[in-house]
Amino acid sequence: MSDKPFVITISHQLGAGGAYLGNKLSKRLGIPFIDRDVLKQVADQLQLSDADLEKRDERLSSFWESFTRMAAYSDPQVGLITSPYILTDQELFQLESEYIQRIAEKTSAIILGRCGRYILRDHPHHFSVMVHADLPARISRIRDLFTLSEVDAERLIKSNDKERAAYIHTFTKQDWLNVRLYELCINTSRVGLDNSVELVTACVTAKAYR
Repeated sequence: MSDKPFVITISHQLGAGGAYLGNKLSKRLGIPFIDRDVLKQVADQLQLSDADLEKRDERLSSFWESFTRMAAYSDPQVGLITSPYILTDQELFQLESEYIQRIAEKTSAIILGRCGRYILRDHPHHFSVMVHADLPARISRIRDLFTLSEVDAERLIKSNDKERAAYIHTFTKQDWLNVRLYELCINTSRVGLDNSVELVTACVTAKAYR
């Protein structure tokens, strides 16, 4: 491996095991895994609770949220009901992007989601991975993780897919499921999670980080 910082970005479908892969790679490679840390840093910077930003994690504000935000500027009475200032989607994306870029400049890291692949597309030592899985495997994983029925797990997955696709397209103008955007795409329901860790490790080690 090179002495220079390198970064692995993991784009993932809900229930495909992206966080599991990131954690395992972190231990294997001895570099930090960045997931909710991004939200926490932004929340701390704005003196907001993590929960306030968690609701907007990789999803666009709804029509009514946007309407309320606009009304708060034009109607003082509405402004008294809502918080003094609500981040726009663009502002939140910019803050997260700046934090991710600062990390990648200073240290090697594994970054999960949050358009990391796009934000770090010009990073000289960047390896991008797309983690996906067959729907039945995703449903089973989410059902067990969140103690949901299969119907509710599938509903959550489809809703998350739709919101994530809209969010990513808004800020990158790209289809996040386009395999040509990534250096490696892994179907964890076919390859297996632990085999996926081995595969990414081998690819990153073989790349020009020597």
